[in-house]
Amino acid sequence: MTITIHRGLNQIGGCITEISTDSSRVFIDLGQNLPGNGEKTTPEQDKAMVESLFRNNPRAHEAVVYTHGHEDHIGLFNYVPKGIPQMIGEGAKEVLLEKYRIFCEKDVKEGSDPTMDRRKYNKLKTFKTWPRSRQPQPFSIGNIQITPFFNCHSIYDSYMFLIEADGKRIWHTGDFRQHGWTGGKLMQLLKWKATDIDVLITEGTMLGSSDECIHEKRVSEKMAAVMQAFKYVFVLASSTDIERLASINLAAKRSHKPLYICQGLMNAAMRVFTRREAETSEGLFDFKPHFYNENRRLFSMGKHEFVLVCGVSQYEKIEMLRGVLPEEETLLIYSSWDGYYKDPEQVKTNPMYSLFRNIFHNVVDIHTSGHADRKTIQKVIETVNPKQAIIGIHKEKGQTLASLPLSDELKGKLLELDESHPSLTL
Repeated sequence: MTITIHRGLNQIGGCITEISTDSSRVFIDLGQNLPGNGEKTTPEQDKAMVESLFRNNPRAHEAVVYTHGHEDHIGLFNYVPKGIPQMIGEGAKEVLLEKYRIFCEKDVKEGSDPTMDRRKYNKLKTFKTWPRSRQPQPFSIGNIQITPFFNCHSIYDSYMFLIEADGKRIWHTGDFRQHGWTGGKLMQLLKWKATDIDVLITEGTMLGSSDECIHEKRVSEKMAAVMQAFKYVFVLASSTDIERLASINLAAKRSHKPLYICQGLMNAAMRVFTRREAETSEGLFDFKPHFYNENRRLFSMGKHEFVLVCGVSQYEKIEMLRGVLPEEETLLIYSSWDGYYKDPEQVKTNPMYSLFRNIFHNVVDIHTSGHADRKTIQKVIETVNPKQAIIGIHKEKGQTLASLPLSDELKGKLLELDESHPSLTL
């Protein structure tokens, strides 16, 4: 059994991990590089790289399995050769299909060529899925067995994997955190299921930060407090982050303001979340916002107070609406990563976050990461305590798991792979 980290050892996102045996292999994630992380590549280069992965060292049984639906983990799915199975969580597939359906509609409406988005939509329709379950069932790719375990991240339907083959057991964390609404049972899961592990592969996004992440409950409480001080409240947040949307929804209720949205994907995602999760979450993920997608109806909102959740794609619409509201009674809650408007590389690549903030006079940042902080990463390593090796991926260049205050025994298991030696054979 061989583990090869094709990409992700010294960059956040763009992750590609291969696990292979003599007869089978599985790729965990095929991610698009994030701006400022890894080499800038063209679509042609991305396609050639993926084709090369599947051309080299082929096996009789092959598949791609995705931890979740963020572009830095799934963004290259369209280049996977025909006939190679691709798999993702059932709920994640449903949201992704809504995303590309809406992209296609937008292309047609704006007079753009919808061909590429249609190809992605049709490719996604072929994805195989597994259901979210309290008792996850394993599936097999040749002689590699994979069991998906639901985890908490800043996007809907994210998973960790137990991967078994040739008598070896690997635990792949994907992207995770403990401080979300559904993250509280992380250590319990690891104690029960991540046992007798040979190799732990863990993300290390926040290794370079000493900050402890606040819980989503605290995010919601802080939002509710500032919402009460303003009549018109805008919240900039991701349309697919079910946990953040739940925090905003709860804060709006506590501040006695109606919740509005004006984005098609957010509307579609909230319908999926509510149908799939409202009952089992005891109402936490039950969304009933007012959906206004016409400027005329949006402007009528100025007659009463509100909380409006939006994304940067609604910049022009929000700019017009903001222009007719009194400045002193209007607030923007910025609930996204601050690097989007602080990091020069990010601003250069996508200036919309900075432009969006500049529409508003009153702005407050209320956010918490979708990734585990240093203490949580350390606790995961100590809880799993693999027998052979610990590999860190999805981390900034220059950051290592060795910076954590681990025991000498665990530090002795840290394996610092690099581009010249990216593989470990068990």
